[in-house]
Amino acid sequence: MAFAALRLRHFEVFLAVARSGSMQNAARSLRLTQPAVSKLIGELEAIFGARLFERSRRGVALTECGKALVARGELFLNDLASAEEEVTALALGATGRVRVGVLPVAENRILPITLLSLIKAAPKLSIQIEAGTTAALLNSLRRGEIECVVGRLDHGDVGADLRCEKLIQMPIKIVVAPEHPLARAKRPTWRDLSGYPWVTPPLGAPVRTIIDNQFVNAGVAPPKPVIESTAMRLLCEVVRGTDMIGVMAMDAAADYARLGLLSILDRSLSGQLPHVGVITRTGHVSAALRTFLKALRRACETIAASSQPALKR
Repeated sequence: MAFAALRLRHFEVFLAVARSGSMQNAARSLRLTQPAVSKLIGELEAIFGARLFERSRRGVALTECGKALVARGELFLNDLASAEEEVTALALGATGRVRVGVLPVAENRILPITLLSLIKAAPKLSIQIEAGTTAALLNSLRRGEIECVVGRLDHGDVGADLRCEKLIQMPIKIVVAPEHPLARAKRPTWRDLSGYPWVTPPLGAPVRTIIDNQFVNAGVAPPKPVIESTAMRLLCEVVRGTDMIGVMAMDAAADYARLGLLSILDRSLSGQLPHVGVITRTGHVSAALRTFLKALRRACETIAASSQPALKR
């Protein structure tokens, strides 16, 4: 393949056509003429020796080869943009830039402790935080839009292109409003718990599976949740103002209990939850990301050490 003829513009035009499904729309968005767009697509197809689009009167559709190139093209352009940002940051005296995807389980303590540590240890490091669902963040990671995802490693086999690192076990606690009838009950039974509405993670999530199994093992039908969500703040606000029951990571539950917003029930969940960890792309790790990961590991070690006395109680 004549890669010497490959230019950045080829990828920009290719992705614009792929997104819009039309040479005409892509030309309009890029402020090019349609013949210029068609010419660049033709050149790209010649370079790769394969048809990337099927043409029709209704527009264009990606071929299998085109679909394969979309992911690579997005990753290429995003990596190039990241390199430009990192070089610019370094030239201005910063120590680089890192973009982090975070899932709810890491928002309460893991991420804040990590960031506070970095503010002291690497004050010129620029950090961008993005929240989202597991699927959305993993897609962003694969496209090169973010450099890592911090959360519970409950995704099964993520593929050879990604690397998972286990960092810490985060137990789950059952929480209610401080005025809830079960708040001061000693060892409430699963039958007691089934008599109230629940807020739980969606069906299929590891925590939800453990909750449902606890009820089944106790001979009680699992409750049908009124709300399905993993958003920590939403859960707190809903539970504290109602007779609903919810579950959250132990560190978050302990913090809300200290503030008098929630009470932790005297009933533990048994079952092995996936570790909380970090997912990165296989391959090159920037200096900025290495700095972030070092602080993240240290934060998890600190949390694990401080959690030991609570786990023994």
